[in-house]
Amino acid sequence: MKKRIWYSLYDKVYKRTNLISAFEQVKNNKGAPGVDKITIKDYEWMLEDNLEVLQQKLKAKSYRPKPVRRKMIQKENGKQRPLGIPTVEDRVVQAALRNILEPIFEEDFLPCSYGFRPEISAHMALDKVTEHLNAGYHYVIDADLQSYFDTIPHEKLEQQIRKRVTDGSVIQLIHQFLRAGVMEGELYQDTPEGAPQGGVLSPLLSNIYLHQLDQLMTERGHRIVRFADDFIILCKSQKGAERVMRSVSKFLEEELSLTVNQEKTKVVYARKEPFTFLGYEFIGDIRRIDPKKEAKFKKRVKEITRRNQTVDIQTLIKEKLNPYLRGWANYFRYGNVKTKFKDWDSWIRRRLRMVQLRSWRKVKNLHRLLRRKGWREESLRGVRMFAWRSSMSPMVHAALDNKFFSELGLVNLVSVYDERYL
Repeated sequence: MKKRIWYSLYDKVYKRTNLISAFEQVKNNKGAPGVDKITIKDYEWMLEDNLEVLQQKLKAKSYRPKPVRRKMIQKENGKQRPLGIPTVEDRVVQAALRNILEPIFEEDFLPCSYGFRPEISAHMALDKVTEHLNAGYHYVIDADLQSYFDTIPHEKLEQQIRKRVTDGSVIQLIHQFLRAGVMEGELYQDTPEGAPQGGVLSPLLSNIYLHQLDQLMTERGHRIVRFADDFIILCKSQKGAERVMRSVSKFLEEELSLTVNQEKTKVVYARKEPFTFLGYEFIGDIRRIDPKKEAKFKKRVKEITRRNQTVDIQTLIKEKLNPYLRGWANYFRYGNVKTKFKDWDSWIRRRLRMVQLRSWRKVKNLHRLLRRKGWREESLRGVRMFAWRSSMSPMVHAALDNKFFSELGLVNLVSVYDERYL
């Protein structure tokens, strides 16, 4: 069935109700200020006036996006990836654009696309991978696109957008965002290609562009699971997988002008070799956490529960540790992880016991708690309050038992795992 082409959308972008909704989305997503150093709170202070001025600029087509502020994010392999932080006002306009464009392109997107789409999650993509593996598609093309977001060709992307939206004002506004440039410190850099990661509109634009890959694979009957630029293709034979890998690489490089990392792109026999996707490692019938993600988790917990701090432990748990544990466990509970979660719960409590000992500083504070728990004076002994091995002391365990941490509200990883079955 022929899809509708939209010739006039621009007035919907700057409609007042849309701008208000866009600001609320930006506010809920939080985020740092851009190159103008205006925070969300600053912008909200005079929201009515700011949106009025913004609406008039969009209506008069005099609005010009500012360059994005570049921030380098450390990757797990030690390298860095660039993150682009637009100004708050630019994020509002991008959100307003997305509100109008997303429903149009959602009609086109295929079920194999899972990234940054409403009511669709990474867990759904992981379940689909498991479904394909169980159906006998054991040869997996583990593909890697090099710097995808930074290398999307603008002209070809705009051609894809024009297949559904021909409103020149909308296309021009998108073009201005793509060509706004980046600021790294005081240095400005042009952006002749790419859609900087961090922009509100970038995930939608990336899906629009790679929709062509989804179409090709679906038409040819291949099993592809894609989350933004991260995708795998599953086949039933090694020869078939190698043939598909060659054709896909050719299509991506010659037709879409993208760069396939040939060193990282490979065919894996999933019954005997592990492959990773969206933070999970698959091998045979097992889905477990990627070891790199495990290392990152332990590093972060160590940072939060570092031993050389004097803190109120309840505040530490509530404000820093719990939000991290809850988010992390909710994502990684969909694997073979219960035993590991149990071990980590014990390890986290031990680290917190050490933090509490360090914060108490003097053993009399430990003794005071033990007396309240019924310990007799003659059974109390000295403990080195700054020694790691003291966190395993029977006295410390008795004072700071599992019930103690439960009453403080410490997130229990095993309990989060069990919630998936409720």
